[in-house]
Amino acid sequence: MRSRLFLLIHVLLLFIVKPAFADKGDTAKSKVKQPVTYYFNESHFAPYNIWAQNGWLSKRITDTNLSNFEIYTNRYNLGNTGLPYIPVLFSSSIQPMGFNYDQDYISTNFFADSSIRYFDTRAPYTQFYYISDPQIHQYFQFAHAQNFGKNLDVAIGFKRIRSEGNYLNQSTNLNQVTLDANYHYKHYMAFADIIYNVHKFQQNGGIASDTDLASTYYTDRQTVPVAMNFGTTLMREQSFHLQQYYFFGFKKDDSIKENSFFYVSHSMRISGHSNTFTDNSIDDSSFFKIEYNSPLTYDSLRYNEFSNDISVGSGTGWNKIIRWEAGVKDQWVHFRNFIGINPMLENNTIVMTTQEYTDTIFSNLIAHARLYNAFDSGKILFEASGQYIFSGNQKGDEQGLIQLGFKIDSSRFLKLSGSYAYQAPPFIYNLYQGNNLNWVNHLPNTITSNLALTYFDKKWKLGITLQATQLTNMDYFDSSSAVRVYQPAFTVLCAGITKEFKFHKFHWVTSEKLQYLSDSIPLKLPRIVTENSIYFESYLFHHALLLRLGADVYYNTSYYGYAYNPIIDQYYLEHSRKLGDYLYVDPFLSFRIKTFRMFLKLENATSGLTAYNYYYALHYPMVDRTLRFGINWDFWN
Repeated sequence: MRSRLFLLIHVLLLFIVKPAFADKGDTAKSKVKQPVTYYFNESHFAPYNIWAQNGWLSKRITDTNLSNFEIYTNRYNLGNTGLPYIPVLFSSSIQPMGFNYDQDYISTNFFADSSIRYFDTRAPYTQFYYISDPQIHQYFQFAHAQNFGKNLDVAIGFKRIRSEGNYLNQSTNLNQVTLDANYHYKHYMAFADIIYNVHKFQQNGGIASDTDLASTYYTDRQTVPVAMNFGTTLMREQSFHLQQYYFFGFKKDDSIKENSFFYVSHSMRISGHSNTFTDNSIDDSSFFKIEYNSPLTYDSLRYNEFSNDISVGSGTGWNKIIRWEAGVKDQWVHFRNFIGINPMLENNTIVMTTQEYTDTIFSNLIAHARLYNAFDSGKILFEASGQYIFSGNQKGDEQGLIQLGFKIDSSRFLKLSGSYAYQAPPFIYNLYQGNNLNWVNHLPNTITSNLALTYFDKKWKLGITLQATQLTNMDYFDSSSAVRVYQPAFTVLCAGITKEFKFHKFHWVTSEKLQYLSDSIPLKLPRIVTENSIYFESYLFHHALLLRLGADVYYNTSYYGYAYNPIIDQYYLEHSRKLGDYLYVDPFLSFRIKTFRMFLKLENATSGLTAYNYYYALHYPMVDRTLRFGINWDFWN
């Protein structure tokens, strides 16, 4: 693998050295105007999104800067790229209305309807992004966007994560294919996407003993005993989503953007999801201490969703001050789960018969409305929205959101927001049937209230957030993975600050987060989480090459956090060991030549030098010292 790494680097140098020493007109500051490509999310480009129109959110240009280029995945995971995200940082985000199966920790690795990238390009655009290391670790992302005239842009994407991991039974093999299009022409605008995901990753339950991490006997991590040797999770998801807008009430010579009287929108989503956990080892069953129907494990669930949303809203020609939007969403979900029974040995392979235990339908009718202002000056921005399920399985669930923004000047703004939610818990808390775990509950709705104040100063590159969240009837998994409800109301206080400091060619970008709640609450968070990037940046070779040399530094205070249950892909409380209080240092070198970028990074360079407590979840150590490199190349044809 090392020989392939060096060969790849040498081949790349053949392509990039010549442009680096090309004539002076061929530089990063060339006056030649290149085709510009933008990308955006659907929510950023919805009609009359006041935060987008006034610069609070916006389309992003696909430039080739080096900011966070070497940070390619969420670092808070179970020790290997593609494994589930760990809730180290508190999230006040409210669950979508209607059916939700569980707390989703895996899809952060992939694009979804809300995060898929739509493109606005003046010429065909292609992007390659590849990351590897001397071990079997590959991260590949490809995107191609093509414009068809002035009104239609189509993009295809592919994402793959393939990594063996440091430890036994820890490999990931995750693939995603996306196809999306956006079309706009005077009275009509539409966004559509097709997504296909296959997530296959092994589950080892963590290392058997944390003392093995520091033992000189296990310097080869593949020899460290793990809790499970044959656990595997396979997830599949397919979806089609369409969002379209029809605009009415134009004057003959006026533009659609400025003078439509009102619009009608329609949204449709069709999706299928399956999740199967298998373990064909009797020895692994001792990890869970509970057996139900079989000493082996085959737990499978499947649900299909079909939803439609019809809305009506006012256009710019309606009113200069107050505008509105209202609609109804119909959600239909078919849920089934299967359990393996009667294991038998056939041709040296264990075969299990599957039996269906649950077959149920969820349906909801959700009313929603929004009221917002449209001051031409954009100095004061106001928005109030709400949703209510007036019929169906989750009748009575409701959400509300109020946001008030004030633009101090062109570079500073202040935003106050408040939200309220009264919702049924994710379905997994009420029902689970499997070979190892089994429960049926009737839990009360969770109540969530949030108040947040945000300040941003573009000139000083400063952001400050203050937030208070109150929860009542919080659902969680205790130390035995049993479902519990903490009924008393409690408050989580969060404060965050982001700031970039610059001295000549030296930069320090810091993000500091403070999280506080009582230690008696069954929600566990580190008090302080700090993320920093310290680097030197300079142009070389007459601005032909941009070089950045520095280190990313991470730290969080110690706390009793979470352990991970691989069968249900959920986290449960642990009280055996404090996690954190470890300084992660990732030195890196990155550079850019025209539209080509490359980085070299030594992840967790401090491993073994100070301590061996580099965990974010119990029994799941992060990678040891590892050298990785990545390349990104953008093409305009």
